[in-house]
Order: sequence, then structure tokens, then C-alpha cells
Amino acid sequence: MSNARNLANLLGTGTTISTSKLGLTFSNGSATQDGTSNNTVYDMVTGLTIPSKALIVIGYDFNPKSGQNGVPGSNATCWVLITDSSNSAIDSSTASNMVNANPVVGYRNVIGQVTYFNETGSDLTSHKIRAQQYADGTLNSSVITIKYKIIGFG
Repeated sequence: MSNARNLANLLGTGTTISTSKLGLTFSNGSATQDGTSNNTVYDMVTGLTIPSKALIVIGYDFNPKSGQNGVPGSNATCWVLITDSSNSAIDSSTASNMVNANPVVGYRNVIGQVTYFNETGSDLTSHKIRAQQYADGTLNSSVITIKYKIIGFG
């Protein structure tokens, strides 16, 4: 018998589990930045609190503006990072660095995600989500959109 069927039999027909009974909390937000300058770090979200025992999932999109079809150099990069108030990364695994990626109109956006689980035992306060775009050739400036969701596991 499948695990799903075992669980259904155990719970019975019509049984529901609410998130409040599981102790889950949810929050979310978004930010947009019209990037106009090469190698500029943008503080997309500031004053962020990541509760203890919470997972943050960040989705991002570097969307090139009309007319941005230049050829970036080989070290073009886009990145998104979670930092503390001193701009230090909270964990080496909380950055997304897209090397040799630069958005080009009609070809591609640069998209991705960053995730982090706070297992420090305390809330992380006054944190930031930061983004940067760099190209040593032609910078294809883009509109950067960040969307995040924090799921607290109580």
C-alpha cells in the first residue's frame, strides 16, 4: 500500500490539517529596481527579519530593458545575496552568482533563486537582500525583480 494511502487511512475521510495546528507562519514581499549602472550593488530589501527555524525562498529576475542587446565580456555576472546589516553574507551558500550571464533583449532574462534555512537558534534581524549586475563588455542594464517568501516552522 502506498504511503499516501496509509496516511489517508490513518487520518480518515475529510480530515484536514490547518497550518495553525502545524505552527507554520508565512510572510512575503517583493522589490523592483531599475538598474542603470554597471557594477552597482542595490539593496533590494532592507530591515528583513528571518525568524529562527524559518526558510526563506527568494526568486529573482534580471529583465533586460528595450534596446539592451550588447555583448558582455566573458566575466559578466548577475548575483543575489542575503547579508546582515554590515553587508556580510550570512552563509556562503546564500548567494546566487550567474557567471557568463547577462540578460539580452529577445534572448534571455537571468532568473534563479536563493534559499536559506535559519538554524541559528535566534531571529536574524536587520538583514538585506542585495543584487548586482556586472559586465566588462557592454552592460545590458535590466529591471531587477525580487520576490521572497518566509516560512516559519515555529
